[in-house]
Amino acid sequence: MIPRHFKAPHKPGVYIFKDKSGKVLYVGKAVDLKSRIASYFSCSHLSSGRVTSGRVNNLVPQIHSLETIEVLSEVEALILEANLIKKYLPPFNIKLTDDKDYLYIKITKEDFPKVITARKKELGNAKAYFGPFPSASTVKSTLKKLRRIFPWCSGSPNRLLLRLSPDRNDTSTSFSAGVIARIRQLAETKQSRPCFHYHLNLCPGPCAGKIGKKEYNKIINRLIKFLNGKKEEVIKDLETEMNQFSKNLKFENAQNIKKTIEGINYLTQSNNIEVYLENPNFIEDQNKLSLEQIKNDLNLIKIPERIECFDISNISGKQAVGSMVVLTDGNIDKSQYRKFKINPAVAKPNDVAMMKEILQRRMKHNEWPLPDLILVDGGRGQVNVAKLEIRNSKFETPIFGLAKRQEWIYPPEGEIIKLSKNSLSLRMLQKIRNESHRFALAYHHKLREKSML
Repeated sequence: MIPRHFKAPHKPGVYIFKDKSGKVLYVGKAVDLKSRIASYFSCSHLSSGRVTSGRVNNLVPQIHSLETIEVLSEVEALILEANLIKKYLPPFNIKLTDDKDYLYIKITKEDFPKVITARKKELGNAKAYFGPFPSASTVKSTLKKLRRIFPWCSGSPNRLLLRLSPDRNDTSTSFSAGVIARIRQLAETKQSRPCFHYHLNLCPGPCAGKIGKKEYNKIINRLIKFLNGKKEEVIKDLETEMNQFSKNLKFENAQNIKKTIEGINYLTQSNNIEVYLENPNFIEDQNKLSLEQIKNDLNLIKIPERIECFDISNISGKQAVGSMVVLTDGNIDKSQYRKFKINPAVAKPNDVAMMKEILQRRMKHNEWPLPDLILVDGGRGQVNVAKLEIRNSKFETPIFGLAKRQEWIYPPEGEIIKLSKNSLSLRMLQKIRNESHRFALAYHHKLREKSML
């Protein structure tokens, strides 16, 4: 049975089994740490397919201590698991690879490398590889997400058009305009249009001569760094290149790089595998620091242990709904979420009136814990109506608005608060604001589907 002193959250992350001497026996990842770890100490795990029953029977008696590292996304869990296995070489992970041929992520060794899944026996000609990964489905779904940020080619590049690609370094041969036109004509006859993945922004286009070897390999090398847990280094390189494009007035190129940076941050929820490796309590420490910064930036009396955020969703007042989401000690607390179906008589195209209604209804629930901070999605109008409702309810909760366009924070009165986009407090407030928007939108879509039926 699980040691009594051990506690694990119902959150994604990596778990580490150790023996009496502290040696790492096994590293695994889970979407729900508590459920996964519990399964090792019950018969349910024996039929899960994760590990053979014999291996579990040999592993469990040797487990003396358990350690977990909580992360914010499945992608981070996958990368962290691979890096910890590489770091500790746990005996049970190695034994498992002998028993079953698990998947690896393989970068092929060629002029225009491909990114594929492979078995151990297929790694001979790899430029780089990562794994093994016990979950094949997770590897494949992760690669789909990564390809949107680091696009790669699945087919064969068009060699004729590549000779004319923008980053070609070979200047030993100069072509006349007529020869260039003829080469393009021949190439386009051979392959008249880019591949299917190019049109989905999943391929940078060597298949049609849209990108050359140098620029293509720059993308692949950044992917390799990312899979090695060096996200911050990748972002730093991208920011340097983006600034250079801006200085040279190449704003479209700069915008494309900015989208890549935003995609990386979204996929990893603004965190860093290297930090996890150094500090397993990173998220807890980060949340604590973020809450302290919120207290200072918003000039609050105390650290906001409970933050409530409100948002509305509707189309011209139809199927109007409101949401309340909660952060407890900086963590999303779904057990405290509430949703409101707004009265049709109020639900006209008037966001301020709808915000007023959901706050009135929230304040009637004295049995719900009182918040230390209320955040509304919007500007001064929403904040002032919220402040009025709070006063009527005799609460003394501080309230602020966070407007999407410029990400400025609006107090009920006084100057607008403009925080740095890298501010920990702004990131945490954006996290709850975005979650309230997602929750409200999901409820609105549900009501719309019902009305259509």
